Amino acid sequence: MLKTILRKEHKNKWERRVALTPDAVAELNQAGFPIAIEPSEFRVFDDESYVCNGSESSQTLKDFELILGIKEPPVDSIEKHQTHLCFSHTIKGQDYNMPLLQKFLDQKATLIDYELMMNESGIRTIAFGRYAGIGGAIDTLWLYGQMLAEQQKDTVLTQMKQTWEYQSLAKAKQLIEPIDINQDKKPLRVVILGNGKVGMGAAEVCQWLNLPEISAQDISEGHYDDEHHWYSVLDVTEMYGRIEDGGFDRDEYTKEGKSLYRSRFKELLTHCDVILQSSFWTEHYPRHMDTDDFKENADILPAIIGDISCDIDGSFACTKKITDIENPVYRYHPLTGEITDGLEGEGIAVMAIDNLPCELPEDASTHFSNVLSVHLPALMQIDFNNDFESLPLIEELKNAVIVYRGELTPNFQYLERYLSA
Repeated sequence: MLKTILRKEHKNKWERRVALTPDAVAELNQAGFPIAIEPSEFRVFDDESYVCNGSESSQTLKDFELILGIKEPPVDSIEKHQTHLCFSHTIKGQDYNMPLLQKFLDQKATLIDYELMMNESGIRTIAFGRYAGIGGAIDTLWLYGQMLAEQQKDTVLTQMKQTWEYQSLAKAKQLIEPIDINQDKKPLRVVILGNGKVGMGAAEVCQWLNLPEISAQDISEGHYDDEHHWYSVLDVTEMYGRIEDGGFDRDEYTKEGKSLYRSRFKELLTHCDVILQSSFWTEHYPRHMDTDDFKENADILPAIIGDISCDIDGSFACTKKITDIENPVYRYHPLTGEITDGLEGEGIAVMAIDNLPCELPEDASTHFSNVLSVHLPALMQIDFNNDFESLPLIEELKNAVIVYRGELTPNFQYLERYLSA
């Protein structure tokens, strides 16, 4: 049995989420799978709620073999031969986390990344996507309301709050649904890029506001009333087209990416006020707008982009940095590429908070814990002294192992070039 602990989060004061709730820990403890806790002053559930359910409290992780967290652990906290579960933010070779990845190699430790846990259809099974989408949509529309107010334009969007102020998902829905967007003379037109869990979470907020949904074809062909509010969710077949003839083949797109395909996003620029970017992106795929695209289209840009995916210099060149809950927005100046913090000034507003689910910590944690706790009895009984090929993990978990006993696993050998760089 692996000695297991729920560690505290170190990212910032807003990171109040937990991998396991007190109720889940109580069930595991009673079933003979003890979970200890590292004390935390920020965790959404207090320490006592775990201790009274039978958990040991430990100020150090050194004696534990299996470490459960949410965000990346501090680099200096990785002990020899430990196994960590977390969102490591390393699979794209992110510069800022290469020291963390190197530490796992140096310590002969094992890294399992939640982001890679997927079912046979390639759909993530443990994630905060819905909560990121909901938080991203609320925060972006709240900021848009502030922008309109600063421009002396009346809008009911000033009735919205930032997500964290609602305290819970139920309270957010309860208070947003009565907002009558039809009182606004200026139409609210929202385009959501991506129809996964994040995109569908963003769509929920649009539905709370009673925005009618229209199709991508309706937008491109102008089949909507300029005076009416609406939202639209675009899937991958509507966001991209083959460079040669505009067609789309999903397998070909996945394989060839930007070598054969381009983004259709620029066709939407004159049609929308708010963009919510939720879709997965890597350098293999086309960008929606690069620096030159922003310069060429400076006069017809939407008012604000909520980049929920938070890919710096990713699908949108305007995402130059990550924002945070206390300082959620900056202005991107398309002609110069310069950015200025806050809503004041010229240019397109960009919201790029990378920990949006933290604004709904109890709801997000409960959902996450329900999924993770199912895997723990088997995981806690694994012998991590086996070679990787014979490791008796289910595929969902085995495919999520980036580092095993200090070695990059076969699917992640490509990270060597980022470590070297």
